[in-house]
Amino acid sequence: MKTDFKAYKEYLDERVKCHPHINEMIDFYKGLIDIWGNAQPDNLSALFSAERLSKGLYMLDEEKIEDVDFTNSAETARRIFRLLEQQKKGETTAVDGLSGGDITDFIKDGLYKEDRFNNAVLKWILKPSFNAMKETLHSLFEKGGSGRIWNAGRCPVCYSLPGMALVDAMTLGTELNSVPKEQRFLSCCFCGYLWLFDRVACPACGDNRPEKHGFFVGEAGCEQGTRAISCEGCKTYVKTVFIGCRDDGKGVMDLDMDIEDVATLPLDIVANQRGYRALCQS
Repeated sequence: MKTDFKAYKEYLDERVKCHPHINEMIDFYKGLIDIWGNAQPDNLSALFSAERLSKGLYMLDEEKIEDVDFTNSAETARRIFRLLEQQKKGETTAVDGLSGGDITDFIKDGLYKEDRFNNAVLKWILKPSFNAMKETLHSLFEKGGSGRIWNAGRCPVCYSLPGMALVDAMTLGTELNSVPKEQRFLSCCFCGYLWLFDRVACPACGDNRPEKHGFFVGEAGCEQGTRAISCEGCKTYVKTVFIGCRDDGKGVMDLDMDIEDVATLPLDIVANQRGYRALCQS
């Protein structure tokens, strides 16, 4: 199912009203949203294997990268490169003038690398294709025998680090004796996949002692229930959306975590000033 990316532009405009200093970055992301909204995804299904997951491995099979046709992603890349040139006011980018084959090689070479999540441009290029794969990836995850439990702080799809997290209440038990229980999902900073993770443990070092965790907040009413959750053990933080604290009524399925990430940039500034680093930094 194709995502209606353009629905997020108004949301970003609201964030700029709270934080005018992020206007330039928001304008750039709105340009990306226009590109994503008109992009045709590639079929990436050949890349992922439920059998790998059943063996305790992440689903992305690098040996299958050459089997994928990245024609549509190459066209998306051209549009993103032009947007980058506009952002640099006409300066020539490092990828300016590349042929279709060169762009495809850029995509494939990036996917082969273990630190693929540090390549922001590659992530932007592949976002429409990863979004189109959401239901397929969930099915493969179930088929792999893991249910929705993956006890690692790295993505079960591509083994990238989490960019953000979500906390939502799940009702357990019968209707009369139901008990709401908060669960935390980590969001991959590269492919966008959400997976269930320990409610308390740090995704980076695994420390699950509550006294070792803190949080930072932004301006009241501006961050839509998002907090930067920090770990004193490894000095990292993860921006976390608490669904029950949002006043816009949006649920897990209404959010795009890449959009939430750029909309909450002021929290990154606060965390960095206090000596903490994000798990996924490009």
